[in-house]
Amino acid sequence: MKYNFSNICIQLALALSAASALMYEVVATNILFFYFVRSSYSIATVLSVFLLGLGIGSLLVYFLLPKIKNKWLLFGSLQVAIALYAFFVLTNIADIVPSISTLGTFATSFLILLVPTVFLGAIFPLAGSLYKRDKKEIIGLIYSVDLFGAIFGTLFAGFLLIPVFGSRATVGIAAVLNLTSAFLIFPKKNKIISGLAFILFLIPMLLSPSIVFGSTSEYQFYANSPYGEVYVQNDVLVIDGRYQCSICDPEDAYTRVMSDYALQPLVDVYSNLDVLNIGLGCGITIENIVKYPRTEVDVVEINYQVILANKMLTNVMTHPRVNLIIDDGLNYLRYSDKKYHSILLDLDDPTLIHASNLYTVEAFNLVFDHLVDNGTFTLWNFHGNNRFLRILFYSLKESFPYVYSIDEVFLASKQQLDRDEYIPFGPWEINTIDKNTLTDAFLNG
Repeated sequence: MKYNFSNICIQLALALSAASALMYEVVATNILFFYFVRSSYSIATVLSVFLLGLGIGSLLVYFLLPKIKNKWLLFGSLQVAIALYAFFVLTNIADIVPSISTLGTFATSFLILLVPTVFLGAIFPLAGSLYKRDKKEIIGLIYSVDLFGAIFGTLFAGFLLIPVFGSRATVGIAAVLNLTSAFLIFPKKNKIISGLAFILFLIPMLLSPSIVFGSTSEYQFYANSPYGEVYVQNDVLVIDGRYQCSICDPEDAYTRVMSDYALQPLVDVYSNLDVLNIGLGCGITIENIVKYPRTEVDVVEINYQVILANKMLTNVMTHPRVNLIIDDGLNYLRYSDKKYHSILLDLDDPTLIHASNLYTVEAFNLVFDHLVDNGTFTLWNFHGNNRFLRILFYSLKESFPYVYSIDEVFLASKQQLDRDEYIPFGPWEINTIDKNTLTDAFLNG
């Protein structure tokens, strides 16, 4: 098969455009997850608006194609428009989309994402119309080029760009791909348009890289990760803009005494204690655990950047009786055979996708199996409304015979303790992997 230069340019331009489209989709899905009750809402919103936009754009080109005088110019202009829209709007999507009702968030994000996807939808049929061969022979080729570009963009954004550089930078890089696509496709006399767009795009980045890449100079620690943006500022750990913990908390703060609730029923029973702490955070809970003599702590943390950030806080991982395990907490429970005297779930947000399954009946059953006969299990119940507390209690009761509420902590035990059991108000309701009721209760009551 013979190729001419213009056909190669069309294929490259289409592949770059498809790659940028899926990079925008991955970023949007990742960001919108934090504004919806369920991750399925985020995925459904992005997929529906992308498919609708692609359909509308393709349909418009179908009707208007005979009237388009310069298809090359239109193809390039759409790429420039997408790049500029991405730079000025999509890089700020986290600030634009309000944390309001699910319907309001859906409508806002839908409108924001519809504009660029309509433009992207027009690209595919335009590329086919530009190709210098029998149109019946090249549909499969054009479609495969488009798909390969989309696959590359998805993997590039999800596995490399977002974890390393963050969402804003990923959008900026995708916009560069759009501008490169425009440069490849513009007629020679119009290439100045893409050149000017490059200049308009790059000048603010060069003058102030924080516009896209964010400023890190005010942080004690800053890094992006597959599990969110992690930074330490004024001795406070923040992940994706959400406060996690602070080493400045007073000595009687709940984060400092959670371990006391877990271990005090055990210290007079066992001479040595093996403890599992899921979630490192600031390390305050672990710091308190190791104050108990003859206590060994296994710490399971999924986010390596949190481990690095901890060096700016308690730096508790340097303690000789603390053992680090880099893994997902639920995954570790599935495959580990080790038994513990106490297990602490030191996470405070059950809505995060990598943490939510740890609050299910299935996870609590695994915790029960990893405890010795008199073992204890503690987890946070703060920020909880009545329905949230009720669901969490009944879910724990599916696995543990005794469940107590102490301050901001639920303490579940295999043995009866000298405390009054928690009594919930309202109907029986549990949280399972199949039906995540706890996330909705946490956010909406």
